Amino acid sequence: MNYSKYFVIFIINFLSSIFILYKITQLALKWVDVYTKHGSYVVVPNLRGFPLSKSISILKKIGLKYDIDTSHYDPNFKINQIISFSPEAGDHVKEGRHIYIQVNSKSSQSVLPNIINKDKQMVIKLLHANHISVKEIRYINNMKKNIVLKVLYGKKSIPFGYRFPPNPDGITLIIGKGYEKNNFEVPNVIGMSLYSAIYTLKSQLFHVINFYYDHAIQNHEKNVIVYRQKPDPGTIYDKNKSIELWLSSKNLLDHLIKIEEQDSKNKTEKIKIEEQDSKNKTEKIKIEEQDSKNKTDNIESN
Repeated sequence: MNYSKYFVIFIINFLSSIFILYKITQLALKWVDVYTKHGSYVVVPNLRGFPLSKSISILKKIGLKYDIDTSHYDPNFKINQIISFSPEAGDHVKEGRHIYIQVNSKSSQSVLPNIINKDKQMVIKLLHANHISVKEIRYINNMKKNIVLKVLYGKKSIPFGYRFPPNPDGITLIIGKGYEKNNFEVPNVIGMSLYSAIYTLKSQLFHVINFYYDHAIQNHEKNVIVYRQKPDPGTIYDKNKSIELWLSSKNLLDHLIKIEEQDSKNKTEKIKIEEQDSKNKTEKIKIEEQDSKNKTDNIESN
């Protein structure tokens, strides 16, 4: 059997297979070069600070695509200016490459709308429309039931028009819950005459009123004024409980006020005198120091 013949045929077939595989590989590489535009590069331009519309126009002219990010705000840039981009300026990229551009946008910075003294339901809708989340709602005693009284952000009260930082935390709403059936806010009647104080308290539905005189007074309605009350003004209090008032004559209170003012004036004068004495002592010390220096200079010169 002639093995050499078969061996030669095997070698020829093997080499032919290698040659065909080589050609296929070359063709594949050429196709990849054409498909990926191998060797064809574009230099990324500097877009920082350019308006968005102009940046898009530049990228289109040089055959680059783009992705836009509007989730940032920088007060150092105008609205719709380019804040940053990637790849960086000067980098070589292939045609058709996507450039990631970050645009200065108002939409990322929420502004607190005017929600004070507005109904809770309306406020919630308004906040959602402005992409502001509510972290907590606190109710306090106040006649304005379901009305927003204050807005807190980071434990601080914030006003209408407050600009939130990017990705802000939720806010806290302080809302009135009204009062219980018999509970009302005690008005301030200090400094009023007895007649005015009683009228004010009764107009706020406080009808049980006890009052006490410091001394015997004639013509009570005209000559006395309230100088102390219990509960304190602004306290939420049951209207069926008594309000305590302490009264004194207007003349006596005026006299006491004058005495206090005179005492205050005397204290002020005393402080001024002490300050003048201190100033005089300081001047005396300076004079003595100067005399001592002069004597020393005389001794050294002799």
